[in-house]
Amino acid sequence: MSIIELHQAALQDYIDFVRSSIWIRDKRVWEFVEREVLQAAQYWPEPMLQLSPAYRLDQTLDELAQQGLIHPETARIFQKGDGQSYRLFQHQIEAIRLGLARQSFVVTSGTGSGKTLCFLIPIVDAILRNPGITRPAAFLVYPMNALVNSQFQGLRDYQAAYERRTGRPFPVRFARYTGETPEEEREAIRNNPPHILLTNYVMGELLLVRPEDKFLIRGSDGREGSEEGKGGPFFLVFDELHTYRGRQGADVAMLVRRLKARMGRSPVVHIGTSATLVAHPEATPEERRAVVAEFASRFFGTSIPQERVIEETLVASTLGEAPTAEELRAALNVPLPADVEGFRRHALARWLEWTVGVEREADGRLRRRTPRSLSEVVRDLAEQTGESLERCREALEQLLLRAAELNRQRAGPFFAFKLHQFISQGKPIYATLEPLEKRSFSREGEVSAERPYFPLCFCRLCGQEYYHVLRQDGRFLDLKGRFVPYPIGQDVEEEQEAGYLTIADDWSEEQIPDDWRSANGRLKATWRNRVPRAVWVRPDGTFCDEEVPGAMKMWWQAHRFWLCLQCGEYYDARDREFRKRTYLSNEGRSSATTVLAVSLLRQAAHSGTIRDKLLTFTDSRQDASLQAGHFNDFVQTILLRSALCRALEAKGELRFDTVGSEVVPRMGLNVRDIAQNTQLAPNSSAARSVWETFTELTEYRLYLDLQRGWRVVMPNLEEVGLLRIDYEGLEECCRREEVWHGVPVFETMSAERRAEVLRVVLNHFRKHLAIQSRVLANEDT
Repeated sequence: MSIIELHQAALQDYIDFVRSSIWIRDKRVWEFVEREVLQAAQYWPEPMLQLSPAYRLDQTLDELAQQGLIHPETARIFQKGDGQSYRLFQHQIEAIRLGLARQSFVVTSGTGSGKTLCFLIPIVDAILRNPGITRPAAFLVYPMNALVNSQFQGLRDYQAAYERRTGRPFPVRFARYTGETPEEEREAIRNNPPHILLTNYVMGELLLVRPEDKFLIRGSDGREGSEEGKGGPFFLVFDELHTYRGRQGADVAMLVRRLKARMGRSPVVHIGTSATLVAHPEATPEERRAVVAEFASRFFGTSIPQERVIEETLVASTLGEAPTAEELRAALNVPLPADVEGFRRHALARWLEWTVGVEREADGRLRRRTPRSLSEVVRDLAEQTGESLERCREALEQLLLRAAELNRQRAGPFFAFKLHQFISQGKPIYATLEPLEKRSFSREGEVSAERPYFPLCFCRLCGQEYYHVLRQDGRFLDLKGRFVPYPIGQDVEEEQEAGYLTIADDWSEEQIPDDWRSANGRLKATWRNRVPRAVWVRPDGTFCDEEVPGAMKMWWQAHRFWLCLQCGEYYDARDREFRKRTYLSNEGRSSATTVLAVSLLRQAAHSGTIRDKLLTFTDSRQDASLQAGHFNDFVQTILLRSALCRALEAKGELRFDTVGSEVVPRMGLNVRDIAQNTQLAPNSSAARSVWETFTELTEYRLYLDLQRGWRVVMPNLEEVGLLRIDYEGLEECCRREEVWHGVPVFETMSAERRAEVLRVVLNHFRKHLAIQSRVLANEDT
């Protein structure tokens, strides 16, 4: 499986997931969705292709040390695993020189371009040149704890490698200071401040207000703001500078000013890094640097001229400029080179790099090209060569795969390409207020006075469609008011009332749930205003409470979706709308991300195409926490259900008293995976006690997973038809006529009909966990 096939397989998994989450009862609506949305790939357009450019190499760290630019020990700290010196990129050298000269700067190079070394090397060098300092020499501020943890681990790796090579202690003290840091570690940090403090901007605020943290921002004589005995410059580094925009950016900018004023350190070297600080796509280098310099100067509260904005310096991976059309046509008909040098000279490789990799600016420097869709690139190649689209696509895919093969033979990346796949959340589909066989549908919801389009939502249980509308009362002509479309997120004005309309010719008020009525048959006060009301609606949305010419009978539910007129499911005020009805492609961002991630990891592990490793980026802590929790819940749920499937495959049938003991052994877990004490001996009595408790917990989770409405986007095995639950002795009981003698209705039923009705009743109790089980029993009663 190639990387292109891997992408297609993962995307197909996601498409299948989206298709499975759509349940639409009306055949015409489903055909429209299948044709106009799913097959047209409206929410997952063709991926964009981009080549990752190469960075210009410059001097090694050893060469910088030989020139006296950095301390020799600095070069020893930042060595490769084999002890060889790093050869730095040109933009790294430019940034390091500024940092060593105590000048503030901003680095705006691409992802994976080594921006971290741009500030770590000057910081470590300053620490080595000023031994004995007792206060932080640098604050590294990150927008997320995940980035703090990643950088902290990177420093620990440098420390371990240095101590292993030299046998000496690491000369730089560093510490992580976030909300996750235990109190004992915080106390140690306060008593012995590190040279480098890794933190986030929230902790920066707390450093200013917590008395116990004042020694982390003190001068060398113990006083806050002391100007004596500086011991070298102070580095204030903000990574991912682009995240500090809007109100949050203003708040953090004020934090920077207050922090510097409290510390009174001088000089302060301000450093910002970002891969996405840009002006606009067509900006010149001067315009780009000017915009970044202005932003950074306002953020840090100090002047950072545009000459100190460091951009990446790119070089072409191939040899030569873009080829001619004749060279391209010839290149399509010869085998691709099997060596790197031949590949670099190949006309098709040169053409692709200058098409989706790099381009020259007015000053002759190279810059990245904007990604383009593969079909667009194929079309350009076909126009230049006169070959068919199929032949050009095949040639490009072969070229990219050959580049991937050559990459695996090299230590550094070469001609690496990226596929940018954008996936958007679906919008509702819209329909006109007309009879089922006549109404038309739309993806955009065009506004029209005569035939407006209204958003459709669907019952999660049966797929019955409902119009989401706003009701506006008022008398005009012979009608009472008007319904207008109610798109998701739109505000409701004071004179409007939100609700749902549906067409249900077979429904009548006699089908109102019995729970809505009192013992005398009257509607309870709670439900009186929730009963669907008949209204006669015209295509333009005007309506009346009585039948009028040109109007269609529909049923109106005010405020919330209380009752499905098709399947009869009903809800109370505690049920969220999301659990009751769904819009098209309303599977949820967290679920979509989890499905894509799991599919990529599974396909990668199965095919061996790439490492089964996944990196995700987000600018929101809340989003990261939510997604992490969703991943964890997803894995636990899949593990439980897959173990249940394996147990059923092995046994054919499981009883209530054996389900837990049969499922647990098929989870593939050992005692270290489930015990709080991971050092328990597997055969000890304590381990057996752990397994007994875990078996009970698993049995409880199995019952909970089968509960009604537990997961709306991950229906359980019973809901998707992969599991059938029955009741022992039910058929026999229904066949015994003496049991049903004198029982109204049931005594005249056939045995099969009795079993059918009772099974529905028993399922209702079971799905609400009204069953007798030791894991569900309340020990206090």
